[in-house]
Amino acid sequence: MDAALKDLLASYQTGLKTYFDSLPSDNSEVVNAKNLLKDMEALAESSQDYSAFMAEAQRQNYFTEIISFYTKLGNELYKLKPRNNKIPSATEIAKGYHLAYDSIGEAKDDPDIHAVYERVFALEKSASSGPEFIYRMEEENLFLRMSQVHLIIIMRNGLEKLLQSGIPSNSSVEQNLGVVSSPQMEHYFQIMQSRMRETNSVIEMELSAFEEAEQSRFSNLWDSTFLFTSFLSFLSPLISYRMTGSSEYKTDTREAYDFVCDFYGLNWDELFANSRIWDYFERTIYGGAKQTFNSQNINSAIELKNDLRKYLTECVENVDHKPDTTKQIVNFKGKEIGLNEVMNHLKTI
Repeated sequence: MDAALKDLLASYQTGLKTYFDSLPSDNSEVVNAKNLLKDMEALAESSQDYSAFMAEAQRQNYFTEIISFYTKLGNELYKLKPRNNKIPSATEIAKGYHLAYDSIGEAKDDPDIHAVYERVFALEKSASSGPEFIYRMEEENLFLRMSQVHLIIIMRNGLEKLLQSGIPSNSSVEQNLGVVSSPQMEHYFQIMQSRMRETNSVIEMELSAFEEAEQSRFSNLWDSTFLFTSFLSFLSPLISYRMTGSSEYKTDTREAYDFVCDFYGLNWDELFANSRIWDYFERTIYGGAKQTFNSQNINSAIELKNDLRKYLTECVENVDHKPDTTKQIVNFKGKEIGLNEVMNHLKTI
């Protein structure tokens, strides 16, 4: 399993551990939450890379479900509390928050998380009883803030792992690019951090998470389709032809390339000038097989592009199709946009 995925799953396990330790193992919501984590682990094991996992996890609504378990398990914990006439102390009630804080490891160093728990523990010391402690927690909206900061750091770490995925230890501008090219997922993590801060209740937080997950799921599907129809449909057989010299791949390359150029009104140079296509080519196509290409004396994405063009000239009669700007448009979320606007829309809308 990819190391970044191991870290991501570990963060979910840590976030729910307090509930698992405090509730019966046969509690239905505990069982459901553990089954979800097992499903996510199985998906991580079978995924080709971090980006593939994130796309499929979104499609199956895993992230929204994980968020909802914070509320569901919290409700189960509340229902389990014994009903008696003894008024609990603030210290008794705060035990769970100390356990939660101690279980989050390095996340304790995050200033937002530290500030929230510091205030919780300050209220514990100043409250004269458990009910007063709970009242003051609610009064200062600390239950919501605890949920927010935990989810925000999960989103922030997820974005960092996505951007750093596949980065080698060497350092140069190009080598420091991660191999995952997924602007829509970058946007999802960034907007989720912002939306979490703006929510005024746990329910609103869950609804916001669901809404953004749906938006991102659509964008991811749209992006995958765009990359295939505009680029991968001919690049895949071209790379196969480069490796094998097969006449079948040569024919597939010619037919796909001529169709793409005619349909989108582009040619080879204009395709690679498109920021979305170039980002994918540089990060994923070249970056994902950098060592292999380096062994072939191809040491940059530009060199790979030039090398592939030589093979393309063996497959097609005319590499430099005449551009047609009237065809260089796509429909994105009900709006026609230019091909040169695709990257910006995936990162901002």
